[in-house]
Amino acid sequence: MSEITRGYTDGQEFRIANGYTDTQRLFETLGLSDLVENRTPTVGVNVAHLAGMRSVQALGGEFGGKKVGATILGISTVQGPRDFEKLLHGLGVSHVSTIAVDISDGIFVEIEQLGLDEVKCMQRDARETEITLGSQDIVLRDHIGNCCPPKIDREIDREASHILRDGGIAVVNITTSDLLSKSEGRLIIPFKQLQHELGDEVVHSLQTGIYDLEEAIRLFPQSSIESLRSAIVEIEPESFVVFGEDKQGHGEWFRTLDDHRKTWTQDGFEVVEVATRAGKDSHEPPLECLRHNVVLRKKITNLEKAK
Repeated sequence: MSEITRGYTDGQEFRIANGYTDTQRLFETLGLSDLVENRTPTVGVNVAHLAGMRSVQALGGEFGGKKVGATILGISTVQGPRDFEKLLHGLGVSHVSTIAVDISDGIFVEIEQLGLDEVKCMQRDARETEITLGSQDIVLRDHIGNCCPPKIDREIDREASHILRDGGIAVVNITTSDLLSKSEGRLIIPFKQLQHELGDEVVHSLQTGIYDLEEAIRLFPQSSIESLRSAIVEIEPESFVVFGEDKQGHGEWFRTLDDHRKTWTQDGFEVVEVATRAGKDSHEPPLECLRHNVVLRKKITNLEKAK
């Protein structure tokens, strides 16, 4: 199985586990109600929050009347590319050329039938998209940092920087670990305990490449990995994974906002604005989540300034 699809089939199990389809349906009916805000958010939910941010509204002066190249790294719902295009149209963008990147192609046909201005779906590892360097005006990463181990997310951040033009915009929607310890009914396994009980090899794999509990058990059948299900597991200092209740035990990853900020800075981004809200997610028992809608700008190099 390729690196692109390892741990997944068509992504359907992952979307069901996170309740994305139900959340999107509720959002389209109820808007930003308490019921919607206490579920794992979709792109549509996050777009509604982004639309109220001053830095996003200010992009109208930059993008208005122009054709914009937009890449979405990771697709949670079919409606995501449509909702993001609507946001850009609302800023006065005349034409959105969308590249939708995901590790599985399970919903590509439906995306292509949305009637977007222009869309190209690419089944790619988001760390190596093969998109032309410096070609994109805006890149959206909607909770992809919660959908993969920390090492992989940091590499995806680097790729987002590579494909953006200097001065381009990165939008990152992310849930951080800052409130996780307040979650009720969840065992917390500290990092040192995890190292002691499972060993360095297993811990390294959890940090770098395991997407679900089923895969972890297959790779390390003699270990007690099944005991990690539903626990809040510290896989590196202040970085956690929660393996879900579904059959595959899909992982969801959480780091501190400070850790994300360090990564963004290292990859040449400056933070323009962060909007933060608290809420629960779609798991049972629910996790206490601190969610952030973040607008970043790729710094302009000295060479670009000289032009």
